[in-house]
Amino acid sequence: MEKVHSEKKLTFLKWLTALTLSPGILFSAGYLAVYLVTNIYLNRDFKDTIQQEVETATENLFDFSVEKLHAGISLRSVTLRNLELRPVRKQVQGNYSGSTIPNISIEQINLCNLLFSKKCAENSTREITKQILESNHLSVFSHNQ
Repeated sequence: MEKVHSEKKLTFLKWLTALTLSPGILFSAGYLAVYLVTNIYLNRDFKDTIQQEVETATENLFDFSVEKLHAGISLRSVTLRNLELRPVRKQVQGNYSGSTIPNISIEQINLCNLLFSKKCAENSTREITKQILESNHLSVFSHNQ
């Protein structure tokens, strides 16, 4: 009687499959996906929310625009690029003529649950608005906390 000898050869395809399904790769790929989707969300919907919040907080006395938002790799910070805050009327806040800030980084903000929690999104919006106004030496006028 012959023995059936089955050889298990490690092929490149099997090795690649095992590597791809390893916990480290799956976690890294999942985190990268959340990071990328967060950045897309920041620049689509969240940017408009921040704009509305800043304008509401200043009782619509200022126009606000931001070119781009970028989440930090740890999802615990956000960088806003090319902020502009301009008074709607000439004589707003004394002689404040507005400002343009190339970059502002806001630390200690939780973006991890931004996509999954409305409360987290609201808290993040409030904190970012507060930091923007403080960086322009403005107080929050009608901001509900």
